[in-house]
Amino acid sequence: MKKLKGLKIDFVSSSILDRKTKQKRINFILNKVKNGSILITDGVLNYAEEMDLIKETMRKVDNGFPGIEVCGLKKPTKGLNSMVERFTDQKEKIQNFFSALRGRKIEKTSLRNGLTLIGPAKVIREIKKNPNSFSVLTEV
Repeated sequence: MKKLKGLKIDFVSSSILDRKTKQKRINFILNKVKNGSILITDGVLNYAEEMDLIKETMRKVDNGFPGIEVCGLKKPTKGLNSMVERFTDQKEKIQNFFSALRGRKIEKTSLRNGLTLIGPAKVIREIKKNPNSFSVLTEV
């Protein structure tokens, strides 16, 4: 029997990722990508979390796992929504600060409104990003 080559795409709701701590979220994403899946979610990681994802990926790079490609489109916010988003960022930082003072490390953050694609570097050949869209060229 001939084995089919294909591209596996996992669509994951941001509500699934929001329930996880930062480290568990990063591990979830890396496990999906290491297994060859392209992960698409309806949320965008904040900059610090995306950098932590990339750092963790660099620790796990080897011949079987060359790394990841990440592309996110953040939904632009205006007016009150913009202020609420900034307040949420500050609230999360304050909560993490006080948790650290008590000897706990929560580091739970919420995804921002938008769209994110994360996939294995061995499958994703090119990502072209515009302000409002991106296109992905893959190789199976």
